[in-house]
Amino acid sequence: MGKWKPLVGRVVLLVVVLTICLLTLEAMLRMIYGRNGMHFGIEMWKYAKALKRSSAIHDLGHEHIPNSEAFLMGVPVKINSAGLRDREFSLDKPKDTYRILALGDSTTFGWGAHQDKTYPKLLEQKLNEKPPAGCPHHFEVINTGVGNYNTVQEVTYFKERGRLYKPDMVLIGFFINDAEETPREQRSWLARESSLYVFLGSAYDGLLRLTGGRPNYHDYYNGLYEKDKPGWVRCQQAFHQLIDVCHKEHIDLRFLLIPELHTLKPNYEFETVNDKIRAIAKGANVPVIDLLDGCSGQNAPSLWVSPADDHPNDLACELFAKQLYATLQSTIHCGQDKVTAGGEKDSVRTAPQSSSQ
Repeated sequence: MGKWKPLVGRVVLLVVVLTICLLTLEAMLRMIYGRNGMHFGIEMWKYAKALKRSSAIHDLGHEHIPNSEAFLMGVPVKINSAGLRDREFSLDKPKDTYRILALGDSTTFGWGAHQDKTYPKLLEQKLNEKPPAGCPHHFEVINTGVGNYNTVQEVTYFKERGRLYKPDMVLIGFFINDAEETPREQRSWLARESSLYVFLGSAYDGLLRLTGGRPNYHDYYNGLYEKDKPGWVRCQQAFHQLIDVCHKEHIDLRFLLIPELHTLKPNYEFETVNDKIRAIAKGANVPVIDLLDGCSGQNAPSLWVSPADDHPNDLACELFAKQLYATLQSTIHCGQDKVTAGGEKDSVRTAPQSSSQ
């Protein structure tokens, strides 16, 4: 045994040194990418730890933790008592109010954008400043966006919870990754607790994409929409479920095409995917609003949250809201016959306009 003692001692020393080095790197990363960090992978990790939990509703997968808050991607994020990144709303709609429910993922939630600069909140502000003709003077636009949601999760949220707000209109934001399968919590302890693990994992993933070990974003996204891909099949089914519910409950429905901001028109690289969504909408007489139209003349990176994160920033959200507002100004129907999802006219009776804004 005596002859093994030096070797055992060296192994123990090596383990101790490696442990100290790893803990030091972990501490350094937490200091560097702490409150004001802008590393996408670490910020998403912090988001999952601080603001998300598994949902009891199977098709929802995950949801926000009510009354939680964090500082993410350079902005404060607060979640209300209903699990939404918004102010508090009563389920009972106030008198003389037109209520819009915005369904979506992180691009609707406003990843990296200030809460009052997300496109649902900017749209609400514009509608209240100058309501469309014939509409109540008070509008509420409720932001129900949750990071990493797909179309199935968004529609599930609407059926289980969103419809309880009795919206007059639903805007469902479609983003290019919405045909992904619903994510399930299967992370290891290291993935949940270590920023170093997340940092190294992000670097490794980036290296694989650069070297062709994994598909680049263009090939990956387009591949989601191949015929009979399970995620795409379920995405289509979810859209049709939403159309049916909105039709039965006389809710005005609009599809929003939220752009992947690496390329803008006229060279937008996912137009064929958007055409698939337009075809679903056309079959049910649902209006489609392509938010890329509002970005004309812009330089794509100027619309990103950071040089490494192409989520829509405050400027992009402002452009989206302007386009939405202009479209709704001329197409919203508050006190007259409107065409609901499904193509039938429905006579909608609204409260008289308030005398004050």
